[in-house]
Amino acid sequence: MKSTAEYLETPEQAAEQALALLRQAGGLTAAAVWGRIGMAWQRLACLGAADTLPEADALGNGRLPGPDGGALALRAADKTLGWLVWRGQAPAWTAGVASLLAGHLHCAMLRAEQAAARAANETMLEISLLAGESATPERMLPRLHRLMSRLMDASNFYIALYDEDSATLRFPFYLDTRDPAPPDADSVFPLNGANASLAAWLIRGGKPMVLSAERILEVCRQQGLAHPAQLPAFWMGAPMVNVGGALIGAVVLQLYEDQTPFTSAEQLLFMFAARHVGFALDRVLYRGQLERQVWLRTSELEGANARLRAEVSSRKRAEKFQDVLFRIAELSNTSLSLEAFLSGLHRLLNEMVAARNCLVALYDTVNDRISFPYCSDEYSPPLQPRKPGKGFIEQVLHSGRPLLVDPSSALPGQMGGDGGVNPKSWLGVPLYCGHELLGVLAVQSYESDVTYNFRDQEVLEFVANNIGAALARVRALEGLQQAYAELEQRVRERTGELDAVNAQLEFDSLHDPLTKLPNRTYFAKALRRAWDEYTDGGDRFAVVFIDLDRFKLVNDTLGHLAGDHLLFEAGARIRSCLRHYDFLARLGGDEFAVLMFGMDSVDECEVIARRIVSEFERPVILAGREVFSTSSVGVVLADREHYHKADDLLRDADHAMYCTKQQGRQGYTLFSHQLRIDQADQLALESELRRALEEEGQLVPYYQPFIEAKTGKLVGFETLVRWLHPQRGLISPGIFLPMAEESGLITRLDRYMINAACAQLQAWRSQGQVGEEIALHINLSSANFHDPDLVRWIGERIAHYQLPPAMLHLEITESALIDQPETAATVMQALHGLGVKLALDDFGTGYSALSYLHRYRFDVLKIDQSFVFDLDHKEESAAIVRAILALARALDLDVVAEGVETASQLAMLQEMGCGKLQGFYFAAPAPEWGIDWARLARFEQEIRCAA
Repeated sequence: MKSTAEYLETPEQAAEQALALLRQAGGLTAAAVWGRIGMAWQRLACLGAADTLPEADALGNGRLPGPDGGALALRAADKTLGWLVWRGQAPAWTAGVASLLAGHLHCAMLRAEQAAARAANETMLEISLLAGESATPERMLPRLHRLMSRLMDASNFYIALYDEDSATLRFPFYLDTRDPAPPDADSVFPLNGANASLAAWLIRGGKPMVLSAERILEVCRQQGLAHPAQLPAFWMGAPMVNVGGALIGAVVLQLYEDQTPFTSAEQLLFMFAARHVGFALDRVLYRGQLERQVWLRTSELEGANARLRAEVSSRKRAEKFQDVLFRIAELSNTSLSLEAFLSGLHRLLNEMVAARNCLVALYDTVNDRISFPYCSDEYSPPLQPRKPGKGFIEQVLHSGRPLLVDPSSALPGQMGGDGGVNPKSWLGVPLYCGHELLGVLAVQSYESDVTYNFRDQEVLEFVANNIGAALARVRALEGLQQAYAELEQRVRERTGELDAVNAQLEFDSLHDPLTKLPNRTYFAKALRRAWDEYTDGGDRFAVVFIDLDRFKLVNDTLGHLAGDHLLFEAGARIRSCLRHYDFLARLGGDEFAVLMFGMDSVDECEVIARRIVSEFERPVILAGREVFSTSSVGVVLADREHYHKADDLLRDADHAMYCTKQQGRQGYTLFSHQLRIDQADQLALESELRRALEEEGQLVPYYQPFIEAKTGKLVGFETLVRWLHPQRGLISPGIFLPMAEESGLITRLDRYMINAACAQLQAWRSQGQVGEEIALHINLSSANFHDPDLVRWIGERIAHYQLPPAMLHLEITESALIDQPETAATVMQALHGLGVKLALDDFGTGYSALSYLHRYRFDVLKIDQSFVFDLDHKEESAAIVRAILALARALDLDVVAEGVETASQLAMLQEMGCGKLQGFYFAAPAPEWGIDWARLARFEQEIRCAA
């Protein structure tokens, strides 16, 4: 049986064969086979009267309505494909027959689905091919309908196309067997409104729709749509989109009462087919639109091509015209004679105008005559100068306007001496030079077919402008020749003057205007030239850097005029110490530099350096008074081993001079390898000082006490900075304080020390070590007077540490008052406003100490230790100290004597009445943990006992 079932082609044949087998078994007299077609059941074969479809129970088993008989479900792939029902007693192997029958039904179902899918794919392919085979939608749509009919019942089928710009629909294909009045293919219908159709509603929604008759009536009522002329029982539509997803229309199928409704598979197939129909129709529509655009574009291009050809032709004529005009303009700028210029102009004019016969007439207003510098006429000989008459030329001269004469206006004799031959056409334009009328340019024709027009007149006017320019050039040339002769003479005179000025400018650019010595620029050039010659094997040389000491004091005291006189005298003295081939320059301010050539050893340099230093030991007479200004000199000898460029020599000479100033001025220093090492070490030390200011523990305040002379009581401390370097050990203030002054770190260092000292004083007060009568002296450098925030910051420190302002004494040196006198006065007044005390340090060693006491307000004078040191064995020192104490008592100032080291000095100062004493006799400077408070207390007892 299995092999037999494999060769059966249809479900009906398999059902009949199965019933025949059961009947041969002799067990059944009535049986039937049912198969499922879509959602309905169909009887495939019948034996006897058992033809009733069984009822299925909850488990899917079948039973007959009556008591006699049975039913088996034909299942495959979890689907019920049919039923085998019978009446009577069934054979034992009925279940096997049912199983084979179910397999065949499943195979038949798969073959049917495969055939339907193949037919659908072929149809979709042919729909896609229609887009390439059909030129217009009208030719494509009937064929499209026939293809849709293969898939389903398409007897009522139409397509609506949507125009987005006008929001309308049209129906290029409409087939309905029941519609009495189908829409015309060219008619358009609104997409919106009361008369809109179901297709319009579908396009507005943009989604496929399947409607029954009741649903159609409901939608028309709710949406306000027009009812179809013949109400269908079943309506199915799908929107069509192009490849970009935009709506282009809709596809609709309708069924009436006598037609079989579409199955769900047919509905899905319709939606799928509608998508292909949309793509195919879009291609045809796009191709038609593209063809129309191509046609329109082709028409536009043909018109543009015609216009372009005309424009090209016009441009060629214009280019030729412009070329001739350009050559005319070039010709007018040449230096040709007037006759040659007019002849060349005639040839060029003949390329644009029929100007075989041309003449130029000039009018002489002084002699009242018309001359003809150029005349080319085929019927007339060269014209001679004549008086004005009544011809065409005279009319142009009289009116100053162009004159165009047609053939009917040409009269004999008007040309004047033209041999009696009348021209057929005559054109003349005036010749102007600026606003002056010079003459006439005229052309004439003797041929009837050659006449002139306004275009020729424009050309002739342009040429006339160039002739007028040429005539002006001839006139100007005569004037230029005369002007050239005068100009040459003036140029010769001015050239001589300019050479002298240039020489003076060159001298001024390379020399100092005051001393007339070479300046820094000139010196740099000479230095580079000397270095280049030396590196090429030339002679060795030396660089000397000279700076005048105390020049600023002379300038500030005696004025800039005296300072200029001092600079001039200094230049002369330095020049007198040099050889005639040495090069001396003033670099600026009070700095001079010398190139000494032919120097082979340091000894030769020292001779000249000593000579320069000794030359300044003599006084200079300025403003009727003797002034001494010494010099600090630095010398460096050229060396190929240690130097690679010339500027380094000047740098090291400057450094050597600075070392001289550090050693006390008035001398010289020879730059050596050790100085170079010291210079590098100084840079490293400066960098390390910057780090020390940012860290804690390196910069340590040392304190040296003040003792009251009468009682021996502790009355104050002076704060001194010491640098405990982690690698170098204790560094002397004489080493790092000048470096801090030069690098600008001194202000940060002062603030660091003021803050640390205030903190320490507050700690002593809280510990009960000192009272409010103790004074804390701190040095304040001159650089702080440039800081506008100094007074505010000190006030904040006093408030932060809760100190009485009078306990803080700021010591100011004389240099601060010399450098910034006005600023110092302002800052000192503000500090007094805070309640801070001010002390003048190193009193008696400066130049204007008394004037400072008169001008500035101080609270304390500190006698310099140099006077205290010689107090007990030099009467002069004792006299100076007595004078200072008397001055202080007169001005009501406290006095502190520095440098007390012996008992005899103590006794003398007590006898003189000095108020406070400071020195190693009492205690050396020490950090706060090294102060011997007990020893300081014993001094008070000892002095009381001695008293």
